[in-house]
Amino acid sequence: MERWVFIGAVDKRDLLLYISKVLASSGHRVLLIDATDKGKYRYVIGGIVEEEELIEFNGFDVARVGTNIGDVHINSYDYCLYDIDHVSQNNGQLWSIAEKITWVASYDRYEIAESIDFFSQLFRIWPQLQGMKVHSVFTRTMDSHVDERYVMSLMDQLPIEWISTEIRVPWDEINMAVQTENEHSQTLRMNRITRVYKRALTDLITQLGGWEIKTVKRAFRKAERRKA
Repeated sequence: MERWVFIGAVDKRDLLLYISKVLASSGHRVLLIDATDKGKYRYVIGGIVEEEELIEFNGFDVARVGTNIGDVHINSYDYCLYDIDHVSQNNGQLWSIAEKITWVASYDRYEIAESIDFFSQLFRIWPQLQGMKVHSVFTRTMDSHVDERYVMSLMDQLPIEWISTEIRVPWDEINMAVQTENEHSQTLRMNRITRVYKRALTDLITQLGGWEIKTVKRAFRKAERRKA
């Protein structure tokens, strides 16, 4: 079983839902853990109200947790994906045992500042985590004087070994429209998202999971066909 942790103040729901569906479409048992402060996934998936409640959605399971992520039983899954946007003192063990940690970022100044504060709190509580390896993924990118190199220069103050995935998801109104429609219909259709987004998802799963790209593409086609 592999644990993939995704952090950052940017909204990561569409990214993690799509990844979970692709992994599940390849025959793996997948658990997506909503460890966000406000329980954001309940606005996408109907039925999740209480903490530690688990629900099946599009071939994978989703669980909402409170302050203690360790309370969720995850041993029966092949992949466990965590969406975390705040630091909790009860979850120190997760950072040491997670196979992959990915920072999802945008160019937004507030979100960058929130991420710096997140990591600063994390290292203040668990100084032994300094030097941790973190992948970086950029979403909602655009042509601007602000770019990834500038953003990473702001993050240099942190004791992190950054692993660049060179994955960027440009802002696109089509992807935004698909996400909005999925949220309101509480479905997860992927066939209309842009080719650039599909390529980014494919590359990310390939890098994090060590999969062959043809395996990811085959799973992606199944995910696109699969009904909610």
